[in-house]
Amino acid sequence: MSGATATEPVLGVTVPGWSVRALFGVIALALCLTVADSGFWLAVSLALTAAAVAVPRWLTAWFLIGALAFTVLLHPQSVGEWRVYALIAGAHALHLTASWMLVVPPLARLQPAVLLPSLLRFVIVQVPVQLAAVGLLALTTSAGGGATVWPAVLTGVAVVALFLVAVPLLLRRPHRPAGQQDDPR
Repeated sequence: MSGATATEPVLGVTVPGWSVRALFGVIALALCLTVADSGFWLAVSLALTAAAVAVPRWLTAWFLIGALAFTVLLHPQSVGEWRVYALIAGAHALHLTASWMLVVPPLARLQPAVLLPSLLRFVIVQVPVQLAAVGLLALTTSAGGGATVWPAVLTGVAVVALFLVAVPLLLRRPHRPAGQQDDPR
């Protein structure tokens, strides 16, 4: 062995990995207390928040997003209804932080700079989505009665189209270089 001493890498500014869980908890609690109805749905949302923070691998964060979306649908929707906009941004933020919780161990050190590309994408997505929500809510509330069905039909068509595009990509076998064969095991 040589007499050289090992030096630790310089990481710069770091935060503990559990701070990602704390961020998720803060966002989830804020949404639960403002978006969810009081009573049963608030209790369900808070329980899902606790489970998501405690054991991210259970994927309860996505059930929480669904429960919060359901509670928003219990209220009449209009352009001035702030819950829809809060849910859109909050659900996206919960999805983002829940994904981070899956890859960042709580005892690790994390450089906040590695999260900046995700945060930039968050803003890039939120601007047009919030504007589209305003537009769709304006159309559905001003059209009245039977004219409010077409956004739901359009959304259903978009979901089917996404499914038809995504399924073949997900079922496709990975590309192998020429001459490489499957492992016979």
